[in-house]
Amino acid sequence: MDKAFFLTMYDYNFWAHRRVWTCVLQLNETQFRQELDYSVGSIFMQVVHTMGVEYWWLHFLCEGVYDFINPDDYPSREAIRARWDDSERYIRAYLQSLTDAELQREVKPRFWDDHEPAIPVWQALTQVANHSTDHRAQTLAGLHRLGAPTVGQDYLDYLHREM
Repeated sequence: MDKAFFLTMYDYNFWAHRRVWTCVLQLNETQFRQELDYSVGSIFMQVVHTMGVEYWWLHFLCEGVYDFINPDDYPSREAIRARWDDSERYIRAYLQSLTDAELQREVKPRFWDDHEPAIPVWQALTQVANHSTDHRAQTLAGLHRLGAPTVGQDYLDYLHREM
């Protein structure tokens, strides 16, 4: 794993987020907040959770800080989008600073059980991107259930997109 790989992986991740976000914007406020009986709940909770996990992991990797977001701090889609855009800039800056040594540095969040071993940064970055893909898929399924349009998030679509 090298810096170029993670720059591409996260560029894809942010591209896919924005595609799904266009579908989220088609929901009315009731649909956006409607409790769904899967994963973390409503579309609101899906997007805030996805954004929040990305932010806390990268803030932890960059600065060793545990900064969990509170969904109540994001009363609107505009507030979510603004924070997500800030997080994206923060993450992109961190990725630009990656070195081979940083990718191999081992990390372990303090709330992990004692039997859980530390992992290298490259595995943490892979986990975060995979976690985001998982929640985008859950968001897309929820959007479909609510009758909203959906889009593909396939990596090949990203590779073959029109520039």
